[in-house]
Amino acid sequence: METYRNSYDRNEDAMLWELHEIRHELHKEIRHKTVEEINREALEKFRLWQQKYTMNQAA
Repeated sequence: METYRNSYDRNEDAMLWELHEIRHELHKEIRHKTVEEINREALEKFRLWQQKYTMNQAA
C-alpha cells in the first residue's frame, strides 16, 4: 500500500482523517505479508461472507 503525506488535518475534514486512520491500520496489518498471503486471506473472508449471505437468502 502506498504511503502518502496528508494535505489536510483532523479539523479540516473528519471523514478523510478517519479514512487515513483506517488505511494506516490496514497498512500496519499487511506490511509484512506477501501478496499471496493477502489474497488467500481475502478469498477466505469472501468465502465465509458468501456462505453467510447464501444462508440468509435461503431463510
